[in-house]
Amino acid sequence: MPGHDVECARRIQTENSGRTPNLIAEEIRACCGYSPLKAHRLARGWTLAKAIETFHDMCTREGLGARGLTVRSWIEWEGEHLPSPDYQDLLCRLFLTGPVQLGFARAYGPTEEPVRRRTGDQALIMEVARESLTHAASAQLSDVSTVTLEHLDAEIRRVASEYVYADPLPLFHRMLWLRGEIFRLLDGRVRPAQAAQLMLLAGQVCGLLANASLDMGNQTAATTQARAAWTYASIIDHHALRAWVRGLQAMIAYWNGAPEAAVDLARDGQRFARSRTAFARLASIEALASAAMGAEAETLRAIGSAWDRKNDYDEIHDDIGGEFRFDMAKHSYLAAGAHVHLRRPDAAITYADQAISLYRSGEPHLRAYGNEAIAYSDLTVGHLLKGDLEAATTVVTNIVSLPERQRIDGLVQRLLSVRRWVASEPRFRGCPQARALVERIEEFRALSPVQELLR
Repeated sequence: MPGHDVECARRIQTENSGRTPNLIAEEIRACCGYSPLKAHRLARGWTLAKAIETFHDMCTREGLGARGLTVRSWIEWEGEHLPSPDYQDLLCRLFLTGPVQLGFARAYGPTEEPVRRRTGDQALIMEVARESLTHAASAQLSDVSTVTLEHLDAEIRRVASEYVYADPLPLFHRMLWLRGEIFRLLDGRVRPAQAAQLMLLAGQVCGLLANASLDMGNQTAATTQARAAWTYASIIDHHALRAWVRGLQAMIAYWNGAPEAAVDLARDGQRFARSRTAFARLASIEALASAAMGAEAETLRAIGSAWDRKNDYDEIHDDIGGEFRFDMAKHSYLAAGAHVHLRRPDAAITYADQAISLYRSGEPHLRAYGNEAIAYSDLTVGHLLKGDLEAATTVVTNIVSLPERQRIDGLVQRLLSVRRWVASEPRFRGCPQARALVERIEEFRALSPVQELLR
């Protein structure tokens, strides 16, 4: 591990700007403990994106052929992985030095420094000239146009928006096509800045695929897609996407019956939350999972503090909209579920009513049918906890009328827990109205598309 942070290396690079980068790299390595390759990159003041951009410039300018170098590969090289012999040679060309200086080989003779001193000023002058030419190169070929990136971004926004009110399966196929286009472009020739944009889009579409997989009853696939989304967010160090994906992973863990893991994921995501909405979403999810564990104090704290942050803006939670959006309606639906777990019927009914009212009175494109239906199921349980079977039966009517293709797995799971609870509750045994309620729930489950997919 390096002994200092990157700022230390930047200070060394700035203070020694008159020296050659190779000499600066030696000082950075000696002071900060970085790998030779990273020290040479920092000695030139390059970010990862700039290093890769300069690498591709060199290959184009010197007729070395196109390469598929990515940020991920470079990070691995700066760690413990050696590049292939071909890339080792290219990196030596890029940094105008040898494999020993970049850590690709060992030296068994005298060090390079005395040799450099003996060669005199002419060698130094030529090295500086070559470095100037490398930095001055600006031509960069790319297979991706700005129009293409704008089109893909618009398509993902459209799918995210439609996801809250449309059937998941057709949208799944559109997401699959979008993912294929993004992967195809990432495998081609792109500028580093474009690669970062494409990875952001890849993270978003994998996140949407995770949501769809979860709604269609495949929690394993949802977990895998969410892990892919997290990987892309980490590669480009995108805090807003990281925060959103952590919330997604927490919800997957919750529906998978692992509330402890869900709490940990929601809390971990909060360190990346830079906006009020991002933090509110993660705190609300934390509350739901804490309640599933029976942790009442932690649940009430999370619900009460959800909107305490300042109203900063982030491009995921506040800009894209649709499935990425978080508002008071979603907060209320999650809080209702939390109070159901805690068996606090009055609070559950209040929050569920609030969520339903906000969804029903809002704009149609913001009406998340899945969240609204789960809020109805929590309202049902709230009435059942108070012993009001008639009110519960009336509420269920709003759920069982949902179109078959929109009967997502989370709703089916919630209703099955209602069915089990009613069937086991002593005060409802032998009651015809309770039996009719159980039968309606079972009929709803049997006709859900999730059951078809699982057969």
